Amino acid sequence: MAPDRRETPTLLRALELLAAEGRERIRRHPLGHLAPAGKELEVSVRLPTGVGGDRLDALADRLSGELDRSIGGLLHHLQVFRPGRVWCLRCGSSECEHSAPGSSLEVFAGYGPSGLPRFVELGQRMVEVRHPEVDRLYGHRPALLTHVALGADLEKNLLPAFRDEVGDYRLHGQVVAGIYPARDEGGVPHPLALSFQVVSTGAGGQGGRGGRRRYGLNPVGVAPGGEPLEVLHDRIGEIPWAEAASWAQRTLGQIEEWAARKPKGGPKAVQRRLEGLLGGLARRLEKGRRSQDRKTRHGRKRHDDPERPTRMALSDLAVARDEQILRDTRRDTLVVLGEKGRAHVFSPRGKLVTSIRYSPASIEKKRSLGLWKPADGERVEALRKQVEGAPHEA
Repeated sequence: MAPDRRETPTLLRALELLAAEGRERIRRHPLGHLAPAGKELEVSVRLPTGVGGDRLDALADRLSGELDRSIGGLLHHLQVFRPGRVWCLRCGSSECEHSAPGSSLEVFAGYGPSGLPRFVELGQRMVEVRHPEVDRLYGHRPALLTHVALGADLEKNLLPAFRDEVGDYRLHGQVVAGIYPARDEGGVPHPLALSFQVVSTGAGGQGGRGGRRRYGLNPVGVAPGGEPLEVLHDRIGEIPWAEAASWAQRTLGQIEEWAARKPKGGPKAVQRRLEGLLGGLARRLEKGRRSQDRKTRHGRKRHDDPERPTRMALSDLAVARDEQILRDTRRDTLVVLGEKGRAHVFSPRGKLVTSIRYSPASIEKKRSLGLWKPADGERVEALRKQVEGAPHEA
């Protein structure tokens, strides 16, 4: 039987104080902004009975150190995992100018001798690896091809001095995938390619101290126009690689738990499972594209449906109250809410970017997280004037 909460007030208070201390240390940490709300910390401590005096001070010091190591591991892991960007070994950062592709069609092709990330267009990469179906990228409707590369191949050109700088970071491998269809802010179609990287970092930060490695899937790429990948959700609705990526991340979580138990075979056994995951991810990405193609054909059939959200954008804007016009704080766009969950995204210049449907719960979540906030009166008025004065298709 579960203990009565009223019987453990001291323990509950201690846990509340420990959680509060963890949040405060994350807030003060130079990389604390990388930690999402609600992220769990793994803290292990031996708690002897009958402590007091100097022994209590020593226990507090050990717990404090354990908390710092856990926070350091979490934030170092999050510093490496920057969606859309690769870890630059030369700069020791995922925020430098070298860490992102130059266009939506470029993929990661490995590190140069000094640790500089190398990006090339998907077609060139497929030629380099002698993909047997590379010609399918250049048909009337480009196919989606994948290629699996292991970390050792992607790091083979590193000079010995720079290989030592890899330190606690591990690139176990990646799956390159493309071409996906995407659109820029103006609705113009562009090709998109991505590099899905399986990366891990030690739990103790750069020094590698601590109990377990953290594993994650990091999609590397940029949306058309060099924008972050996050904008694609509002432009293409359902993300075609979402299901495959979610499967990979769940599987990595299972591998992380398994690897923490130090299985027979050690790191080589873990690497074999990771290689199997990369192959499974490639197959799921290709299968997901075929499924998306079927949905696209269905979508064309209902293109003329008068209830489609896009066709209701102008009429919804015309009757929208000011409080129904919100500002997307991530992209600085304006979102006009209509009936039946319709949401129309307009650029600062008054151009319709996309229209999609959200459930009431999704809209409320975006509000509560501060992703959508009320737009100020000047911007609302400017949007109405821009849209009223612009020519539109019938």
